[in-house]
Parts: sequence; C-alpha cells; structure tokens
Amino acid sequence: MIEKSLIDRLSPLVEGRVYFGVAPEGTAQPRLVIQTISGFTGFTLAGWDGSSDLTIQLSAWGESYLQALTLADEAFGAMTTDGEDFTTGAADRLPDEFEDDTKLFSVSWEYTLQP
Repeated sequence: MIEKSLIDRLSPLVEGRVYFGVAPEGTAQPRLVIQTISGFTGFTLAGWDGSSDLTIQLSAWGESYLQALTLADEAFGAMTTDGEDFTTGAADRLPDEFEDDTKLFSVSWEYTLQP
C-alpha cells in the first residue's frame, strides 16, 4: 500500500506530521499534507494486467517561505529515492501558495508513483 509507505518515508522529515487531505487545526509547523489526485489500474481483455499508479499532491507547509521550500526540497529527495515500496515516475512543481488567514506558506509538488 503506497499510502503507508508515504507516511513511513516522509514522517522522519517532520516528526510524524504527515496528513492525508487536511491537517488538524492547530497542527505544529512545518508539516506535510498529501492529497490523492488520481489512480490508474491497467486492464487488458483478460482483466487486470498488474500495472497501477497513483498521482498525489504533496504540499510542504511552513511559517516562512524558506521553511516550506526547504521541507519541499527534503521531501523531493525522499520521494525520488527508488525503493521496494514505490518509485516516482514523474514530478511536477506546482504554484506556491500563501494563506492570508493562517499566514502559512506552501510549496507543492505533484508526483506520479508506481508500486
């Protein structure tokens, strides 16, 4: 299961503050938030061909742009290291964000992963 592998790979970067979907209110910074964008499973006329992939958005959040950028770079290193759990087939940098209400910065990447 790629989702568990993501938590295992990324947790050491942020003392376990890795969340799917939305981080709980009041969560300490920095943190990582993962959102599933899409999944793909390959089929032939004979059924499932054994192939699959998962596309996720990984957002690094911090109290400063530099904190978010540094975490995103560290996460990029963890995500692009091939392992027995998954490999990264593609990585695209997304636009940076600033939330006016929380005063937090975000640097995000979209990754396509294969088991």
